[in-house]
Amino acid sequence: MSIKVVYFPAPGRVEPVRLALTLGGVAFEDERVPFEKWGSMKEGVAPKQLPLMHIGDKVIGQSAALMRYAASISKFEGRPLYPTDDALLALQVDEFVDYVSEMFGPLGASFKIEDQAEKEAFRAKAVAEGGDIHKWLSYIDSLLGKSKSGFAVGDHLTIADIAAFCWYQPLKSGFLDGIPVTCLDEFKNIEAHKQKIANIPAVKAYYSEPKMPIYKTYQ
Repeated sequence: MSIKVVYFPAPGRVEPVRLALTLGGVAFEDERVPFEKWGSMKEGVAPKQLPLMHIGDKVIGQSAALMRYAASISKFEGRPLYPTDDALLALQVDEFVDYVSEMFGPLGASFKIEDQAEKEAFRAKAVAEGGDIHKWLSYIDSLLGKSKSGFAVGDHLTIADIAAFCWYQPLKSGFLDGIPVTCLDEFKNIEAHKQKIANIPAVKAYYSEPKMPIYKTYQ
């Protein structure tokens, strides 16, 4: 069955989908819609938002659902990226992913602020100690600090690791005005986890030739 992932030419919330399918050796078409073309395409897309995944003749939206599906059909080193045969482990994976995704609330809100200075101040406050993003970074850092394997959940790579790896890197990319590139420096466990995932040969190969500058933080 053919698979096509449709999103913008950026990591965003769909990057874990791309990486999970890649690590699982699942063939897919990676369609990256230029931002300037989205306006003319939007009316022809039922939910009027991306990402979308074409699976055969079905079109599915919502990044969290797509991520779980991609991980469910992908195995890495013989083990599933989403544990469909272990309900408790799957619950723990979902829990971790949901904690990581908490940062999208304040980050998404910042894009609606039109005044540039106000936007930057809002973001700076969110990643500073006591801020809405900072508190979730602190919590994720504490969870990773308790891991004996170095992985987010269990003893092998899962979509929880992929989501954390993909979603936190843009914070220190310098492309989000108001968020300093040093914002993750204090979180040693997040950094150690990032290095663990980035140094997996298949991950390193995937990001060896960045498709755009923001991807350099994934290396």
